Amino acid sequence: MAGSLDGSYDIGGQSDDNYLFEKLRVEPIYDAFRCPLTKQVMRDPVALENGRTFEREAIEKWFRECRESGRKPICPLTLSELRSMELNPSVGLRNTIEEWNARNEAAQLDMAHRSLSPGSQETESDILQALKFVQHLCQKKGSNKHVIRNAELTPMVVHMLNNSSRRVRCKALETLNK
Repeated sequence: MAGSLDGSYDIGGQSDDNYLFEKLRVEPIYDAFRCPLTKQVMRDPVALENGRTFEREAIEKWFRECRESGRKPICPLTLSELRSMELNPSVGLRNTIEEWNARNEAAQLDMAHRSLSPGSQETESDILQALKFVQHLCQKKGSNKHVIRNAELTPMVVHMLNNSSRRVRCKALETLNK
């Protein structure tokens, strides 16, 4: 039963671009990194008394729905009754996910750097993908703009304004506005 009581889970829903960047990961996404309720990589994993791990926001919503429907709290995976709704932070898992994310972002940043380098023989599709990744990274966290500058990607994006492809020029301008 991987959903809410009413079947409507969309905690931090996944956009098409997020799905695309997930597919580009250098390291695979391990099943243990995904919340069984949201199917998304967890940001704040917590464990129940039975050892099952969930994204905090998703399991809190699950428990709220149990209370509101007058039901005793149950584990959404095993459907077994729980004696406690205590949530124990999975600090080790959270740290592992954060390290995994950092390694993948660094690899994707390197791929974007290669795609946007002057004289690169990348296809229009590869260049557009690299520009989308730069946008995604900037939107994900404000401090990532500093990472983009340090990777010297800003001048490369500016250089894309001279590209022969109108789509690339438009995407480069859009990227600079992020």
